[in-house]
Parts: sequence; structure tokens; C-alpha cells
Amino acid sequence: MSYASLNFLILVIVLMCFYYVCPKKYRWIILLLGNIYFFMSLSGKLIIYSLIATIITYALTILLESSKKNKKKILILNIFLVLAFLLVLKYDNFFLSLLNPIINLVGLKIPYKKFILPIGISYYTLEMIAYSVDVYRKKVKAETNFLKLFTFFTYFPKLIEGPISKYSEMKEKMFSSNCFDYEKFKNAWVLIGYGFIKKMIIADRLGIFVDKIFEQNIIGLPLILAVIFYTIQIYCDFSGCIDIVSGVSELFGINLPVNFKRPFFSTSIQEFWTRWHITLGAWLKEYIFYPISLSKLNMKLNMKVRKIKFKHLARFITIAFPLLFVWLVNGLWHGASIKYVTYGLYYYLLMMLGVLFKPILDFIVKKLKINTEVWSYKLFKILRTILIVCIGMLLFRSDSLTQFTLLFKGLFSFTMPKKITEFGLVYKDFRLVFFYILIIFGVELAGELKVNVREKLNEQNLIFRWLVYIFIIFSILIFGVYGYGFDAKSFIYGGF
Repeated sequence: MSYASLNFLILVIVLMCFYYVCPKKYRWIILLLGNIYFFMSLSGKLIIYSLIATIITYALTILLESSKKNKKKILILNIFLVLAFLLVLKYDNFFLSLLNPIINLVGLKIPYKKFILPIGISYYTLEMIAYSVDVYRKKVKAETNFLKLFTFFTYFPKLIEGPISKYSEMKEKMFSSNCFDYEKFKNAWVLIGYGFIKKMIIADRLGIFVDKIFEQNIIGLPLILAVIFYTIQIYCDFSGCIDIVSGVSELFGINLPVNFKRPFFSTSIQEFWTRWHITLGAWLKEYIFYPISLSKLNMKLNMKVRKIKFKHLARFITIAFPLLFVWLVNGLWHGASIKYVTYGLYYYLLMMLGVLFKPILDFIVKKLKINTEVWSYKLFKILRTILIVCIGMLLFRSDSLTQFTLLFKGLFSFTMPKKITEFGLVYKDFRLVFFYILIIFGVELAGELKVNVREKLNEQNLIFRWLVYIFIIFSILIFGVYGYGFDAKSFIYGGF
């Protein structure tokens, strides 16, 4: 049951009806039942993993809060046990691929095993770790109602692709008496429709072209287009999913955290990662970067580098160590392979080079008297950032580092196909995609100019509003790319 499926929409409507007729005090139980049904419809008995992990987190956080001693040991035990599920189920073969070549030297080999992953494990594991750490830091009280905690961790709109949420920010809305609000109801469906347009009209259509190019290792102009298309595809796929689930959650009066903030208007890689997959970046910052930065080892390193004459170099060294772990975890979180580790290190290296050479670049800009306030300079930085992101997306989409190396060289080939329509799309598809990309760009630009499109739509006359609603509905029905049973293709980030 994909988020972009008819069955999912039926489930949402049925749950919403029961939710608002149920007494306010018990409405969260409707969500719990919906979570269990949704989880089991996709992963069946594998729900037992999330159930056991929740029991562990529930019991140990209560013990942690009530204990006067050994709080840190209890926290470490909680994190270890919860993380063990993810490490064994998702990363066992990756670690074995690193270990086996070593133990082969003494004639030993550990056989590879393939486990079936329960849905959402990469997301709810991070949420469980965040919750236990927040209890340890006394940022949130340990929840004494087990079913409420299980409801939060398995909340069906955010289960498969996030956004990664914090219990302290969600519990009030999730378990309070949310009343039906017609204005929010309208706005939610507009957001859902907008997400379907991104996913089914743009992402799934561009995916046809992209898959053909990467399957056949086509080089030259088609590859350049495929890299650009894939960058647009993954953004529309992932942000489209977030729009859909955020709209669905709003139907129940629950606002999910913002996960995208117009990333392609970023003027640097650092800014890009504060606008793309925001909740993952925030998690890594709070639960990886800060703890390592404040660790005894890093503090000792800081004391030593303070003696360095060049302050900029000293600052570079102090952030290089914790950021290395941030980007290693970022890469590994996306997938259990060297390719994803390299993907994380790609951005780490670029950011570190940017920090290291910033004084030199600032000196060049000053010497050349470049006006950094004009729009053309900002446009240059935006295009530079997009280029870097596109190269990263080539690595992300490649099946292996070998294919990435081959295709990266192929970007500089001048091979031309007989027709661009050889790869699954015809000219009307390109025109259609271009038209809807212009709409997405317009909405994103409005947001960048601090204009809330949904609020502005609500201010318009009834006839205009309904014309927009009808346009959204018929766009999806007529131009959406459908698979078996009139469902859309699976979301890309659902695989992580």
C-alpha cells in the first residue's frame, strides 16, 4: 500500500471518519489502529520488530528517568539494543563484506544472509534514539502510556519516508482533542494534490527516461539530461511524498515537521543541506555532531589546535573531526554499501574544502571587486550549488562506484543519439513535464518571496478556487503515470 495509491486514500478517508465521530479523549486510539493496519498490510508479522524496540525504549526510559545512578549506562544500553535491530537487519552483509576478506586469510568465512526489512525501520530507529536521549537530557518526560509511545513511533503518515520527528514536538497535537476544521481540511487536500502532481506527473515520468539511460550506460547528452532529470525526479518524488503525508496528517489536525525548504535556491552546499531532508540534518546535528564536539577526545583536540598560529586552520580542524562522523552516518543511513559511504564523504570533502579555502576565496572576491550583493552573483552561486548536487545525484543513482566512474567520464563525451525519444518518453511528455515543472518553480519562488500559496488561494473567489481544485484533480487523473491497479510507482526514499 503505497502513499500514492487508491487503497491508501480509502484508508485515510475511513480513518478520518472514525476519528472525528470518536469521543475526543480516545481519538488517538483510531490512529493506533490505523498504524497497525497500515504497518501489517506492508510488512505483516515484521511489526514485531518495532513492537519489541518500543517495549525496550519504553521500559528503559522509565528506568532512566527514575534512576539516580547509572543513567548514562541505561541510555547506552537503550541505544545499543534499538540500534542492534537496524544493524543486523540492514547492515549485516555490508559488515560481512568488509570482514570476510580478512578472515579468509585464515580459511574462515561467514555466510551472507538476506533479511527482510520491516518498513520504516531506518526512521523509527532514529526517533527512538532521539526520544531516549531527550529523556536523558530532561528535555521530555518519559511516557508512561506504552500504547501512546507505540502510536508515535508507528504513526502511519511518517512511517515510510519520514519526516523524522521528535516526541516532544508531536505528543501534544497527537494526543490532544483535535476538532474538525474545514479550512485546514481544504488546505490539507490541496497539499496532498500538489504532492501527487510532483510524484505522479513529474517524478514517475522522468523516472522512465532516467532508468533507460542508467540501465544501458548511455553517455553524452542523454546522460547529462538523465542526471538533471534524476535530480528533479528524486526531489519531486521525496518532497512530493512529504507533501502527501503532511497533508494527510493535517486531516487529523497534526502538523508534521518541515522536511524541505526550497533547496534549489541554496547558494552553497551547507545551505542546501539545511533545506533538503531537514529533519535528518537536524537529527545528525543534535545527536551526532554535538555529542562528538563536546566529547573528551574532541575537547583535548581543541586544546591542542588552539596553539596553532593560524586561527582559521585551528577552527577547520575542530569541526573536521565531528563532521566526518556526521557524513559517514549520513551516507550509511541511506544504504549499506561503499557507494553510499562515498556519497556522504563527497559532501564532507566539499564542505571541508569550502571552509579551508574560504579566506582565499574572500580575498579573491575583494581583490577583483566583485559585487556579492547583485542578483547575478547569487544566481551564479545557486547554479554552482545545483551542479555540485547533480554530480552527487549521479553517484547516488549509480549502481556501484564502477558505474559512477564510467558514467562520470561519459558526461564529457559528445555522443549524440539519433532521437532523444529513444529512451521511453516522447516529445509531448517533455512538454508536459516542463509545464508542470514551471508550476512547481512558481510555487517554490513564491515561497522564497515569503508568499504562502495556500493562504493566497483561500483569499480568492469561490469560482477561482474550484477551478484550481479541478485543475489539480484532472491533472493527476489524466497525466499521472500509473502502474498496476492504478497505483503510482513506489517512492524512492521508501527504500532507505
